[in-house]
Amino acid sequence: MAFQYEQSVEICKKQQGFFGSYYTATLLAAVGRNRYLIRYETRCSEDKTRLLVEPVDADEVRPFPPPVPYTNFFVSDRVDAYIDDAWWVGSVTTKVDPNYIVRLDSTGNEVHCAFYRLRLHLEFQDGQWFYINDGSQPDSHQGNAGEQGGQPPNDGYQTNADWQES
Repeated sequence: MAFQYEQSVEICKKQQGFFGSYYTATLLAAVGRNRYLIRYETRCSEDKTRLLVEPVDADEVRPFPPPVPYTNFFVSDRVDAYIDDAWWVGSVTTKVDPNYIVRLDSTGNEVHCAFYRLRLHLEFQDGQWFYINDGSQPDSHQGNAGEQGGQPPNDGYQTNADWQES
């Protein structure tokens, strides 16, 4: 997939410690045919003085997931939980109204997540977004709060008026 200069994207690193995480970044340049230079929005350089800029393989870059309304997750739903400045893939194990316990794929740890820090986990393949639980398109899962991509809202609860449905 071709991306544009300064397009906001998500980076899914394939290395130990980052597998199963999606970091928000800005595309800065194409580097050859199969790599991009990106600047993370939430990861800093080692000296912590600037945002981290690095080349990444093209298969680690994807566009932001589409907005999908959600709040009513069910046990076993595949979700992304916003933890430590990244979206981490996992599955809902328990609902603790209005929040959830999520088992992270990367570590097997269970974490308590506020509902507004969760989104449906969508896979991007061949230019299409899919919800893996049943292979359906993302609009088949209904709900009503939050927005996909980027970082979750800091103010917590949102209403249906905050949504722009596609």
